[in-house]
Amino acid sequence: MDVRRSDIKLASGTLSYAEFGEGRPLLYLHAAGGPQISRFLEGLAKTHRIYLPTAPGFEGTPLHDAVKTVPDLAKLYGAFAGKVIKEPFDVMGHSFGGWTATWFALQHPDEVGQLVLEAPAGLRIGMTPLPPPASPDEALRRLYLHPERAKHLMKPPEVAATNLQAFGRYSGGVMVDEALLARLPEMKPRTLIIMAPKDEMIPASTGHVLKEKIPLSHLTYIYDAAHGIENDQPERMLRLVSAFLERGEAFIVNSGKVA
Repeated sequence: MDVRRSDIKLASGTLSYAEFGEGRPLLYLHAAGGPQISRFLEGLAKTHRIYLPTAPGFEGTPLHDAVKTVPDLAKLYGAFAGKVIKEPFDVMGHSFGGWTATWFALQHPDEVGQLVLEAPAGLRIGMTPLPPPASPDEALRRLYLHPERAKHLMKPPEVAATNLQAFGRYSGGVMVDEALLARLPEMKPRTLIIMAPKDEMIPASTGHVLKEKIPLSHLTYIYDAAHGIENDQPERMLRLVSAFLERGEAFIVNSGKVA
């Protein structure tokens, strides 16, 4: 697969991004671990042109002084989309990226076609912060039910540490983004919320709250998966997300032949 890596100069600084695939544009916002091209994204790239920006401070990229919070980051991605994508597109975000994608959809309601939130952070209602993992193996266990499927995507320790520092800058240690919570009823795009029963990072209550408050939303669970759903179950994720992006609300209807 041809992955094109570029930099774009925006008002607050330079933003790095990857572009791959062919089809309808999809803006994909990465998790706190940093950008990675999973098997799921490789599959989705067969029908979508995927834009994967690297949040400033991740992967050793420079921070932007004016971009300090998750809403700031969503605005930066809006500027990126205006300069690079320049046509109607869908948005997907995982974990930290799901938090950012939710803000993005609120700030740019007329630009987002459909929205996919994979185990989104920012609304971890009823959850207390977890202590740091005792080892890399413990970190893998927290993220994945099938860690062997994601080992090839793990970052070197120094990069992983830098990425977590950058995430801390944007999140500010917030478990529940009250400003975001208050604005969820304003959401316009049709939204697919994907959760996993074995997720130790994002509680089930997050999915229930999002489903209750976002007007056009669908909540679904992918079983035999933990927080890194698209790595634990790439084929199931691909079938679900592809159907939603292609058919919208009709994704819940089996499009196959009836025996």
